[in-house]
Amino acid sequence: MKANDSFTAKPWRIGPIPFADRQAFRSLALLIWLLLAGIPARLLAADPPEFGASLCLVAKFSQGQPERQIPMMSELGVGWVREHVAWEQFEPRPGQYAGLAPGLLRQLAFYREHDIGLVALLSLRNPVAYPGAGGGDSVQSYDPEAFGRFALAAAQALEREGVRFVLEIGNEPHNSSLLPLLGGNWNAAPPSPWVAHYVRMANAAVAAVKGWNPAVKLLAQDDMWIIQYRFLDAGLSPEIDGLSVHPYVNGIPERAAVAHDTDWTRPYQLVDRSRAFLSAVRRLRAHALLRLGRVPEIWITEWGWPVQTRPPAFSATEVAQYLPRAFLLAAEAGIAANCWFSSQDSVDGPMGLTTNQGGRRPAYDAYRTLAAQLGQLKFESRVFGSADNVEGLHGFRLVNADGAARIVIWNAGTEPWKLDLAGAGTAVGFDGAVLQPVRGADGHACLALDAGPVYLAGDWSRAGAVVASRGRPGCAPAEAAQ
Repeated sequence: MKANDSFTAKPWRIGPIPFADRQAFRSLALLIWLLLAGIPARLLAADPPEFGASLCLVAKFSQGQPERQIPMMSELGVGWVREHVAWEQFEPRPGQYAGLAPGLLRQLAFYREHDIGLVALLSLRNPVAYPGAGGGDSVQSYDPEAFGRFALAAAQALEREGVRFVLEIGNEPHNSSLLPLLGGNWNAAPPSPWVAHYVRMANAAVAAVKGWNPAVKLLAQDDMWIIQYRFLDAGLSPEIDGLSVHPYVNGIPERAAVAHDTDWTRPYQLVDRSRAFLSAVRRLRAHALLRLGRVPEIWITEWGWPVQTRPPAFSATEVAQYLPRAFLLAAEAGIAANCWFSSQDSVDGPMGLTTNQGGRRPAYDAYRTLAAQLGQLKFESRVFGSADNVEGLHGFRLVNADGAARIVIWNAGTEPWKLDLAGAGTAVGFDGAVLQPVRGADGHACLALDAGPVYLAGDWSRAGAVVASRGRPGCAPAEAAQ
């Protein structure tokens, strides 16, 4: 499987955009939005890669997770791992590069052997080599030109290790010391000098790395959709390969965190009125096309939910059900890779597939089941529900050239639904358990449908063999799904 590929389109270019003419800019924005809004974002890709190419996991080995657990990445079916490359460790003195940390090198040896790619998270500050006048953290610690040289040296070091990699430019810069040092707003609304400074750092990294090897991919990063709009408007390099986001929500993955009229996102509208996840991706792509002249890749480099009882409360089972739903929604939207947060709790609370004591949460089995069921298949189409509806049914069909297929379906709403299944097939739950449908007098099988995705194989992977109806099993006639 070639995990370097993505579901997004290959970069393509249009003619110069008349940015100086604001009326022309608005007209062009509307035209492009109308063109993009009517089609699923995934259709921008001519040939999606295998589903497993998008499976990513945030590793915590640099934050204390035992290295003996590195083989979990292969067991889970991971295609990408996100891990830190700390600038202050890599360059302890100006221009003197110590190289990649020994622990990361041991990880890379495993990833190289198992064809796992690395999302190399480059830290943005180096107060060791570039301290301020009084020592410690300062604007000098975020020097753009020095950061560009670091990005180049890190890319060259990773290239020598023979692993597939992309470079991610920082982590949630609005949450870093860059904002208090330079000033501005947390949502990047002007005036926010920190935004222009981050863009200078990103552009310096792009220029340095692309000058050496244009094939190396670089991602501009912030967790919030709105800040990517601000980066694009502040002059992010047209050579940037992708944008990475963290679409955390205090609810179901189908619904975006912001509304179409959220006040602190103005003047942008980040989602449709439905708040559907796909609409957030589609709108960011449209804005990036206007500013860059092409459609960049979009990566999700963190997404997950905490297992906790305090509001917003999520049980371990709920988080395990959300996991495959998040990955499938990302696949439909053409996300290049989706990195689940995270492999272990470590310092970030109960968000890991494993606890700090080594226990496995239900999400571990959900991840492994997702990879086993769909990893070698390609996304074909949505077969149940609408991408513009948040609640209700969501179902997709995935196939490969050998004829293998799966339908995966779930109910994101509170209204009960059931599946009427014709022929012979198998049904596997989100946790890997084989499900036993209720058999009716006519030989059809009925299966209750809830928040946990169900993987259907055999005859049941044919769209015509599956009918979703309102109600619960009993095989009595019910109103068919629309």
